[in-house]
Amino acid sequence: CVDCYSKAAETAALTGDYEKMDEWLNIVLLRSKELDDQLRAYYIRVKALASQAEMEPAVDVGLEAMKLVGVKMPSRNVLMHTLFDLAKTRCLMKRKCVEDLLQLHPIEERHMIPALRLMNLLCTISASGKRTLCPLICFKSVQLNMKYGMTEGMPASIALYGALLLRFGFSITEAAKYSEIATTLQQRLGYKETIANVTMLTYGIVFPFTKPLSDCLKPLPDACMAGLEYGDVMHGLRCLSCYAWITYHSAGQPLPQFVNTIHRFSKYSIEYNSTSTLLALKVFVQVCANFMGSTGASPNPANLVGDHFDLDAVSSESLCKTHMLLLEQTQLMQIILGYFFGDYEKAWIASENLRATGATSFAGLMFPYFLAFYRGLTALAQWDILRSRNFMKVAKSCLNELKIGQKNSPINLSHSYYLLKAEYSVAKKKHGLAERFFSLSIRHAEEGKVLHEQALACERFGFYYLRRNNHEAAYEQIRAAYELYRKWGGRAKSESLKKKFPHLADARRNHQVHINQKKTLSC
Repeated sequence: CVDCYSKAAETAALTGDYEKMDEWLNIVLLRSKELDDQLRAYYIRVKALASQAEMEPAVDVGLEAMKLVGVKMPSRNVLMHTLFDLAKTRCLMKRKCVEDLLQLHPIEERHMIPALRLMNLLCTISASGKRTLCPLICFKSVQLNMKYGMTEGMPASIALYGALLLRFGFSITEAAKYSEIATTLQQRLGYKETIANVTMLTYGIVFPFTKPLSDCLKPLPDACMAGLEYGDVMHGLRCLSCYAWITYHSAGQPLPQFVNTIHRFSKYSIEYNSTSTLLALKVFVQVCANFMGSTGASPNPANLVGDHFDLDAVSSESLCKTHMLLLEQTQLMQIILGYFFGDYEKAWIASENLRATGATSFAGLMFPYFLAFYRGLTALAQWDILRSRNFMKVAKSCLNELKIGQKNSPINLSHSYYLLKAEYSVAKKKHGLAERFFSLSIRHAEEGKVLHEQALACERFGFYYLRRNNHEAAYEQIRAAYELYRKWGGRAKSESLKKKFPHLADARRNHQVHINQKKTLSC
C-alpha cells in the first residue's frame, strides 16, 4: 500500500539511505492520486534534503509541492509582496490572544494538514536556503492557519512570525508577545511533534532578549530530545546549535562540562545524518579545545584549526553554497579566538570576511550584537597598533550598534557595551570614563555569571592600569582575570597570561610584579 511505501521512505531517510528513499517516494508519487499522500512524500524528501544541508534544493522541492494546493510564491518583486503580506498578517493577528486562537475550529480540508505541515517546515529551512522568501513563506503559513483552522504547525508558525518581527525591526515587546502565545499554545494543545520547532524559535531566538541567557538553556536540550522522539529531527538538532551558542556566550557551564555535553549530543547529529548541525557543534568543540589547550587544539590557539574543525580546510565558497549560518558562525568564532589570544590581524581579517558576506543570516537576533562587540574591540586593538582612522570609525559604528543592543537586552548585553565603551574611552584618552566603564563591565558580567567576558574585562582593565603605570592595580585586575579564566576552564588562555606575568601563579597578593613594559604595551 502507499502508506507502507511512505513509511519505508521515511525509514530510509533516517538511516541515510537516500537512494532507497527516492525509489520509495517515486512509487508513492506515481501510484497515488491523493493530495495528502503526495504532500507527505514531498515532505519526506524536503526533510531529507535539509538534513544533508541541501537547503536551496529543499526549498525548491517544497515550493513545487505547495503549488498542488494553490500556494505560489512570486518570482519577482519579492520584497513588495513580502511587505504587503507582513501588513496583512499584522492586521490579521492584531489584538489576538491565546484564547482567540484556541477558539479556531479544527481544520476540515484533509489535504491542508500535510500542506500546512510542509509549509511550516519550509519556514525554517528557507532561512538558510532562500532567505529572501523566508518571511513571505511564514506570513503565508500564518494566514493559511487562520483561514483553514488550527493545525499542529500553528504554534510554530506564530513563533517564527514573532522572530521575524525582530528581523523587520519591530519592538522586542511585540515579538516576545507572539513567542509567549506560541509557547502557551504549544503547552495547552499538547502538540508534541512541534515542541522542538517552537522552543528553538522562542528560547533560541526571541527570549534571549528578554530573559537571562542562562534561563534559556534548560528548555533547549529537552526540546532536542522531544524532537528526536516525535520525529522532528531537524528542529531537534537545531535546538542543540542554539544551546551551544547560548551556553558559550552566557558561560552557563565551565568549558570541560560544556564540551562533554556537546560530545554527548553530537552522536545524535551522526545518527540522524545532520551534517550542518554536526559541523556547527564541531566548531564549538574546536574553540573550547583551543581555550582549554586540550587534545585536538591548534598549536596556535588563535587559529580556528585543529583535530575537531579546520576553518582553512572548509572553504568559504562551499559553506556559502550549503550553510550561510555556519559560515558566519565560524568567522565570528575566529574573531573571538584571534582577539582573546592577541592575534588582532587574524581577528580583523575574519571580521572583514564576515562583513563582506553581509552577515544577514542572523539579522534580528543576538548575533549582530556579539559581532559588533568583538569587531569593535578588534578595531580598537588595530587602531592602537596602526593608528588608522578607519579603525576608529568602525569602533564607533560598532559601539552605536551595541548601544541599541544594550537597550533591547540590558540583562545580557550591558557588560559587553560597557567594555567596548571603556576601550573606546581609552582610545579617546578619557581616563575617568574608561575606569568607570571597566568597573561597570566587570560588575555586570559578574552578575550575569559570564565568566570569560568578566575575565576579559579584568584583563583589559589591568592592561589599562599598566599604561597608567599603576602596577599594583594592574596586578590585582590581571590576577583576577587569571583566576576567572582558570575557573572557566580556559587553561591555554590563563597560561598565556602567566607567561607574560610569571608571578600570577604565586598566591601572595603583595608580590612585586616585574614586567617588560615595552613588550606589554605591544600586547
